[in-house]
Amino acid sequence: MWYVQVARREYRRQTVSRLLGGPRKGCVALALTIVGLGFFRDWWFKLACDSQPEWPFLFDNYFLWLGYLCILIGSILVFSSYWALGFYGTFLGDYFGILMDNKVTHFPFNLIDNPMYWGSTIIFGGTALVKASLSGLLLTCLVAVCYKIAILFEGPFTTEIYNKSNKMV
Repeated sequence: MWYVQVARREYRRQTVSRLLGGPRKGCVALALTIVGLGFFRDWWFKLACDSQPEWPFLFDNYFLWLGYLCILIGSILVFSSYWALGFYGTFLGDYFGILMDNKVTHFPFNLIDNPMYWGSTIIFGGTALVKASLSGLLLTCLVAVCYKIAILFEGPFTTEIYNKSNKMV
């Protein structure tokens, strides 16, 4: 994902922090960009689901209720992750030098690694089921692949940051 590359560059050069007057302001700017582009992505996802024909196979009420359940579970994972990490923990504050004191190990992190990414993916899948959208299900698979790639880059680098700082080792 693009924001991981931006955050890595910030970690190495502190360009955004210097331009905006500090790491917290830089992190807020990155967060606003991520959230704004996330709304844009969600709008395009909705547009793709709504503009394509519904898939008759998914008209069964079972898929409708499964979709709503996925949206609920995904939302719980996303919001509880945000609650556990806080603003700076959620929006790559560690890349700006804003480190957490301890590794978060309680819910939802005790159930699944990267619950915000996977929760978001589950929400996309649930939305596709509710809308009976084959294109939405295919886009959900694309989202999952993109998030998996981001995790492969983000996880080890975050570990490296904390190992260098001697926190949460």
